[in-house]
Amino acid sequence: MNVSFRQLRAFVRVAESGSFTRTSEQLHLSQPALSYTIRKLEDALGLQLLARNTRMVEMTPAGRHFLAQARRMLRDMEDAVRDARETLALTRGIIRLGALPTAAASFLPPAIAAFSELHPGVEVQLRDGRAGEILAWVNSGEVEAGISSSPAEGSGLNFEPLLDDNLVLLVRDDAARGTQWRHLPYIALTPDTSIRPLADAALRHLGMQPTPVWEVAHMSSVVALVREGLGFSLLPASCASVFNIERCSTVPIEQPARRSIGLLETRPVSRSPSLAAFMALLRERLASGG
Repeated sequence: MNVSFRQLRAFVRVAESGSFTRTSEQLHLSQPALSYTIRKLEDALGLQLLARNTRMVEMTPAGRHFLAQARRMLRDMEDAVRDARETLALTRGIIRLGALPTAAASFLPPAIAAFSELHPGVEVQLRDGRAGEILAWVNSGEVEAGISSSPAEGSGLNFEPLLDDNLVLLVRDDAARGTQWRHLPYIALTPDTSIRPLADAALRHLGMQPTPVWEVAHMSSVVALVREGLGFSLLPASCASVFNIERCSTVPIEQPARRSIGLLETRPVSRSPSLAAFMALLRERLASGG
């Protein structure tokens, strides 16, 4: 069925005015062109909508029944066009983001606040989770994009790097000098986290065996254990700006691979105007250190 906006509008106007002459003037169409438009609509529907005579136009029973549907379709089409225009103009819209906890607690909130001030009609929804969770959310469409670490080969997702968040040694101040920390227990995140394999690889790179005495699921727990002098850990550098590391030091270490944080999206990439604008602002803030 091939029904156009123009045909629906012409039918509704004729039905409401009861006159081809007035409708022709309103739509700036000749009467033959208007009659042709209505006839094409009737042909597409397989229904006679209007009964014409020399004096007036009347709706058929089918026309009266279809009028309410035609009005609804016109409203829906007009609403869709308005929504598209407002989304493009960033006067409305929703951005659904997934993010690693460190990103959600450090550089993202100030960026969201700055974006919301510029575009108050666009809602930014933030959902924090582990790398594996974010991967699943992006794949399922639960979020539009994710701020996460680089995924494994074969994930099928597009990854656009934003910044490096390399691992650092986190240790109590009184054990930060020299190699004393090497003799402390290893406090590790659980194996299902994205940090754990990187931390273990970094320790092997330093000639140490990554055998943890403690395994916990959250970085906040790791920091608390280190703060009490129960061992050392390797965490992303961003942990210093997120958690209370009082009495602790972060020390750069050699590591076999950099940890890149970036934007995860499905392929082919089709970014909404709102997300594109937010990412432009985020990149600008990251580049300026804001």
